Amino acid sequence: MLQTGIAIAMLGASCALSIPAHATLGGNVASIASDAAAMHATAHTVTTQAAYAVHTLTLPGGTVVREYVSTAGAVFGVAWNGPTLPDLKTTLGASFDTYVAANATRHVNEGVSTDSLVVVSGGHLRAFAGHAYLPPSLPAGVDANAIQ
Repeated sequence: MLQTGIAIAMLGASCALSIPAHATLGGNVASIASDAAAMHATAHTVTTQAAYAVHTLTLPGGTVVREYVSTAGAVFGVAWNGPTLPDLKTTLGASFDTYVAANATRHVNEGVSTDSLVVVSGGHLRAFAGHAYLPPSLPAGVDANAIQ
């Protein structure tokens, strides 16, 4: 019972203390410019791979958010690391409810791993890291381990 209360408090605190992020898993590439503006990103770089591009946004507090975009323009993965969590509700988009529901009955946030959604998030104050992706949306030939 105490562990459940602590887990809920930690999830609430992480949402309350997070810097807003608008990189939406499952969204499209057209939103990235508005994502950078909304997050007040201090830098935005793009690295192109054969089957996808990685848009890297650096937030004012030092958190780095990477959006993995297929050649078709869909955001199939996101990753983050830094001193604060990005706003996971916005970052995970429509997948956020699945993430919360999967963790609601657990004593600790163990992440989510299903056929349609994988979320791994961990760390502590000033050192958070995680990633999320949609397995059915991975471009052909792209290993999920590339999302980090």
